Amino acid sequence: MRTVFTIVAATMIAGSAAAQSPLSGEVKLEFKENPISEKIAGTMNLDLGINVGSISTVDLDFGSKGDGSFNGSSLKLNDWTVGTNVYGVGVEIGTDNSVFVGAEGEQTLASPDMTESVKVTVGAAQVAVGFDSFTTDMSELSNIQGSYTTVVQGYDVTVAADRNLNTDNTLVGSTVSGLQFNETALSGTLTYDTDAEAFGYEVVAETATGITTYLNGDDTDTLQNVGGEYVYGLVDGAELSAGANYNIDSEEFTPTAGLSFNF
Repeated sequence: MRTVFTIVAATMIAGSAAAQSPLSGEVKLEFKENPISEKIAGTMNLDLGINVGSISTVDLDFGSKGDGSFNGSSLKLNDWTVGTNVYGVGVEIGTDNSVFVGAEGEQTLASPDMTESVKVTVGAAQVAVGFDSFTTDMSELSNIQGSYTTVVQGYDVTVAADRNLNTDNTLVGSTVSGLQFNETALSGTLTYDTDAEAFGYEVVAETATGITTYLNGDDTDTLQNVGGEYVYGLVDGAELSAGANYNIDSEEFTPTAGLSFNF
């Protein structure tokens, strides 16, 4: 833990010492009801970002275990990323480098696991290679991901695939966005798991007023979840959010709330 604080301190000093390396971040409090215990639990997250001009970036995402405290036993580094971009080629190393498609609720979408990895970005193409054990043997790979984004008849289309090298399972997915209806932007995501032979989908609607809604399901149960969130901007980068998810099958209603400060 002392090492973690040393890294953060050194990063903050470096960021404040150079005009080309501004420090940015977000402190967020989240509250969510556990549908089993029916109790509301809170978590705190701290996200730090450092940009050294247009050449390199560092992102550190800290969080508590759920008790809301930031003592030595509960504060942990959830995700980290270190990257650089030279002549249009971006290279990032860290734990948050997935290039697979995603949405909002994502309860029915295929979601590949990826821990430490290396991601390379060239234009609209991205490739990420994950490691089984980053700290002991980088020659053992866990999975390979790839994605590509293009414009088809005015819509943004992203196609992605993940190959698990341990199980030989392949996940494929696609997201289509760019459909505008008055002040509402619509997008849709579809994934397929080759081992499970299962499709999953999700449709998302975002309004200019800060309201995001979604619904999802799969090939065996067309409509499973309906949810949404409203984000209200306060002052000086502060945001207040409130949302909920409703599982149609289990009839479980899960509310969420959050307060974030950006700097």
